Amino acid sequence: MKNRSNFLNILLIFVGLVLASILLQVLLSLATGILSLIFKFGIPLLIIGGVIYWLTSKGPRRYKR
Repeated sequence: MKNRSNFLNILLIFVGLVLASILLQVLLSLATGILSLIFKFGIPLLIIGGVIYWLTSKGPRRYKR
């Protein structure tokens, strides 16, 4: 069935593991970058939007009929 030697099998496993580690490194760096952007810009924008909504929605409404 298989005509490959043990050395070639070990080499193929090693190359596969190296490629998998490179792929994981790239994916984790992208995920870290996206999370840092969310914490850097997203949360302050949510806070600013919440404060603006809170300030503008508290108008005097008891006189309206």
